[in-house]
Amino acid sequence: MNVANLLTEAAHERPEHPAFLFEGRAVTYQELERLTNQFANFLGQRGVRQSDVIAIFLESGPELIIAYVGALKAGVVPNVVNASLKPEEVRLVVSDSRALLLLTDPTRWQSLEAVRDGMGTEHTLLTGDVAEDAELPTLDAALAEASSHFEALDLAPEALASLLYTSGTTGFAKGVMLSHRNIIDNAINFAQVHYTADDRLLIAAPLFHSWGLINGLLSSFVVRATAIVPRRYRTEPTLDLIEETRPTIMLGVPTMINYMSKSPSSSRRDLGSLRLILCAAAPMPLELIESMKRLWNVGYAESYGLTETSPVITTTPHTEMRPGSCGRAMGDTVLKVVDAEGQPVPPGSVGELWARGTAIAAGYFGKPEITAEVFTTDGWFKTGDIVKIDEDGYVFIVDRVKDMINVGGEKVYPRDVEEVLHRHPAVADAVVVGVPDPNLGEVVKAYVALKPDHTWTPEGVVDYLRPEVASFKLPRSVEFVAEVPRSVSGKALRRLLR
Repeated sequence: MNVANLLTEAAHERPEHPAFLFEGRAVTYQELERLTNQFANFLGQRGVRQSDVIAIFLESGPELIIAYVGALKAGVVPNVVNASLKPEEVRLVVSDSRALLLLTDPTRWQSLEAVRDGMGTEHTLLTGDVAEDAELPTLDAALAEASSHFEALDLAPEALASLLYTSGTTGFAKGVMLSHRNIIDNAINFAQVHYTADDRLLIAAPLFHSWGLINGLLSSFVVRATAIVPRRYRTEPTLDLIEETRPTIMLGVPTMINYMSKSPSSSRRDLGSLRLILCAAAPMPLELIESMKRLWNVGYAESYGLTETSPVITTTPHTEMRPGSCGRAMGDTVLKVVDAEGQPVPPGSVGELWARGTAIAAGYFGKPEITAEVFTTDGWFKTGDIVKIDEDGYVFIVDRVKDMINVGGEKVYPRDVEEVLHRHPAVADAVVVGVPDPNLGEVVKAYVALKPDHTWTPEGVVDYLRPEVASFKLPRSVEFVAEVPRSVSGKALRRLLR
């Protein structure tokens, strides 16, 4: 078994079909097969062997794709590093993975100067035609010198395929160990729900996240479709790209859809090629879903998962979606909702979501104690998310356990308040957090970003919310911000606001 066989099989069946488009360049399945073979051979020439780790610190693009799939062919484990991390964060992630080789671009390599010695890598490979440091090889040169013939290793299904670092449920970076079986199963099951061979998939989510990499790129290989890969998400260039390349599906996160729908140019854009929007990483406000469907005349499907679940464990065809839901269990995933003692609760009750099945990762790299905290001995993964599941199996995300606000013993889930704020015509974005209070322990504070040329007052915000939410959920303070800080995947960075 090997994840890379998803590409090899596609190259055999549709050799001349574009595997992906990037900045005006089309790379066919046959060409990508050849390039990944060359990278696999290069790793062997450098002494990187089966089960060794390499680190890929790049934005989305051909180089990341070639290195990722090429490493998999050789049984080498790619650690795909978030391209937005700061140097010390990169050092921690690369050194923790024990990577032998680092692939990055010249700008990022320069930024890492102060931490290079602490990364522990033996080799560095830079993208581009010529490296500023003449002693460092470039990816182009490495590929040119390597043979294009390579047969992907046949590995055990449970063999480690990828390391993807996440703060997950414990608050600091740790490497999630995904097996070849994990990734293949998730890519295939997701593709069977949403994709066809005729689709052109715009992967707006970054490829250094499991959502974009597995359910975007690898799932597109499953059906032999064409992926459209922007280097990074930017609102106006993404709208340009849709008009130029005519994708049928866009895979992203809610923040992207929010920015696109509120772009001044949106109403003038020709987005008619899109038939479907796919989102994950954070719940989409209901008002935004309805607005998107109305303005763009597209279907919408929401998925749920975490890096630890390969990543998607719930999704549903857009024709079967229910408002506010992220779908039903995907593949062989089994879900249950439990109380604080880990006991199952009745359908429709609120509790923490636990999951079991092929999608569940083996744990965290080199961290057995932390693994034991959230992966049970009988196969359950504790997601840390508060949900409810209706009698038909549809999952509704309420909030993160750690984001719940305890106001004098009353539980406040931020999404309850945020959904109402997002319905106001002046609001571009909003998030609420708990802040310390000497009497109640915590109270609610709202951070609100307004649309251009709109004004509001803190008193006006509270007055607007008062008829809609319980009194203990009302913000005791409101702060207006230029924008809500969010991660690349669209999740609100509540810790920064706190």
